[in-house]
Amino acid sequence: MRETTTGEGGRAVDELTEALGRLCRQGSLPRFSDHVARHAGTPLDRSAFLLLARLGTEQRRIGQLAEELSVDVSTVSRQVQGLEDAGFVSRHPHPTDRRACLIAIEDAGRTVLAAHRRARREVFAELLADQPDEDIERIAAFLGELATRLEARVGP
Repeated sequence: MRETTTGEGGRAVDELTEALGRLCRQGSLPRFSDHVARHAGTPLDRSAFLLLARLGTEQRRIGQLAEELSVDVSTVSRQVQGLEDAGFVSRHPHPTDRRACLIAIEDAGRTVLAAHRRARREVFAELLADQPDEDIERIAAFLGELATRLEARVGP
């Protein structure tokens, strides 16, 4: 096992941990979401983006969304209401549980989600424009593997 508190390997791990922390903090700040929204030409805050991204693949119950995003059900319920008011999502009766409903992304939600994904990609493409594709691919593979290992340890 690699030494993580002293020595050369420890310093490298410390530097990686600090850099990843800074990157995650910057990416979760409202000003980053605002920057992306301006770039996309359509308003969508971070929490709305995350909800739409989760719904992009399948319908979910509010409780499922809350669990997946590690937030309170009441928070997700308010956020879903805002997305529903904007026409980005809709509620549908659960097929087997009459007490529950499923949240589904609508075409307008898919459109705004796609615009924000494009804008995020363009922002990062600009930031990485001076880096060789091989380096970007290597870093992407490394970060993907690191994310997989972290998910295996603590859950998705």
